[in-house]
Amino acid sequence: MFVTLKPMEVIIDTWSLLTDAGIAGILLLLAKMLRTNVQLLQRLFIPTALLAGLMGLILGRSGFGLVNLSEMASTYSGLLICIVFAAIGLITKFPKFDDLIHRTGRLWAFNQIIILGQWIVGVGFGVLIIPIIFPDLSPAFGLIMPAGFMGGHGTAAGLGDTLATLGWEDALSLGLTSATFGVFLAVLGGMLIINICARLGLLKDVSRFEELDEHVRRGLTPAEHRDSVGDETVASSSIHVFTFHISLIAGVTFIGYLLANLANQNLTFISVPVFACCFLVGCITRFVVQKLGFFEHFDERLISSTASSATDFLIFFGISSIQLAVLISNALPFAVMMAIGILFCVFLVIFVAPRVLGADWVDRAIFSWGWMTGTVALGILLLRVCDPKNKSHVLDDYAISYVPGSVADIILISFVPSFVMMGYGLPVLGALLAAIAAVLLIFWVFIRPVSHR
Repeated sequence: MFVTLKPMEVIIDTWSLLTDAGIAGILLLLAKMLRTNVQLLQRLFIPTALLAGLMGLILGRSGFGLVNLSEMASTYSGLLICIVFAAIGLITKFPKFDDLIHRTGRLWAFNQIIILGQWIVGVGFGVLIIPIIFPDLSPAFGLIMPAGFMGGHGTAAGLGDTLATLGWEDALSLGLTSATFGVFLAVLGGMLIINICARLGLLKDVSRFEELDEHVRRGLTPAEHRDSVGDETVASSSIHVFTFHISLIAGVTFIGYLLANLANQNLTFISVPVFACCFLVGCITRFVVQKLGFFEHFDERLISSTASSATDFLIFFGISSIQLAVLISNALPFAVMMAIGILFCVFLVIFVAPRVLGADWVDRAIFSWGWMTGTVALGILLLRVCDPKNKSHVLDDYAISYVPGSVADIILISFVPSFVMMGYGLPVLGALLAAIAAVLLIFWVFIRPVSHR
């Protein structure tokens, strides 16, 4: 009785996966062609995956119905974010304490203020505003802002999956919409900030769009500027290098999935996200493999490339699966939350950045605007406009300060949604305020007295 149905289900699912992958591939290629040839899209620095996702949304079920992804497509984001975090865990290097405090302490402190501050605003919105103005909303509604702005589409997908398991099904669509809005905010707001700073004389080496290299504008890299994505670390006669690395990431992701299931079966008071477990397993795997002296046979660039590819597909499927009906029904509170998020990010750049980042705050603040509202890649693009000669060394410092920030972010994503959904919003808000107070104390006592290069 069970033999006849299961093979058919597998065949249908397999071809559904191929259909979705084929549609994604075609739209990504079409979006790349548009991005390469339409100057308006180049000026806006629109990522190809985001453009393809918007095409999928407009042409899909929520739009004209010309290109229909399967019902499974909305579930891909949850799996893809696990792959991304598994890979991130495998390439994460924890910085030395001396480098963190003395070299990049100011940027680390600012990053922590951004991360904790956005979560404080989000939780505060749910605890203080929602019960009064929007009593029918989920108490976790405010979390879509930090998840979408600072976290991007990946974090929004992870948070959406977590909140869906806790009973709020609309979280995924709203979180991904927040992340999409954040990308446009990062670019348009970032360019406005750059122009204002240039007119005030705070920036001297700003590049106009026409002055950027053609391959930067169009996104097609000529031969003389190409970099290798990795080395062959194993003999192809034994196993292909891509198979070798994909096997590692797949194994880590699977173990993370098993660990999350085990944790959720035994921890009934909280929902542990799968992607957080994948990150943890990735970090542990790296440590163990390094101790065994075997990690030199894995290329971090190939692992990073796998994560980047998964992110592109995550963005496509995430945006394509947005339910416009959900957004329309929550339009007013969503607009209020986005407005509050914008004002807070502007406050961070104008008032907090000069006081925390020191004398060379402008370039760092503009880069931080890009990643606090959109993605790190957009922060790099903005930095390339305001600091074309890389005089500020922002990326070097960010690479060191990134890891503690990412770990803090993962902890927040793992625990805050569950506690807020269970009605513990006020204690969570208090804990976040205590955490940001601790960061400010560390900055004032240990970091501020140290001169920043």
